[in-house]
Amino acid sequence: MSEYIFYTTEGYTEDPQGNKIENCQLIGVACGDDAKEAQGNLVTENPWIKECGYSIEKIICKELA
Repeated sequence: MSEYIFYTTEGYTEDPQGNKIENCQLIGVACGDDAKEAQGNLVTENPWIKECGYSIEKIICKELA
């Protein structure tokens, strides 16, 4: 079983003055036999991802070494 990190370019953060800053948002880390299984585990274990409106198709996945 491998560990994967998931992030997206959806959303933004704010600097201390309240200005929008576009960047990547860390969604989470999950394990699975492959990336697809890990993403399924991530979404199942974190229902807030869909509740907050993140697009599952836009989430980027990278296997951790």
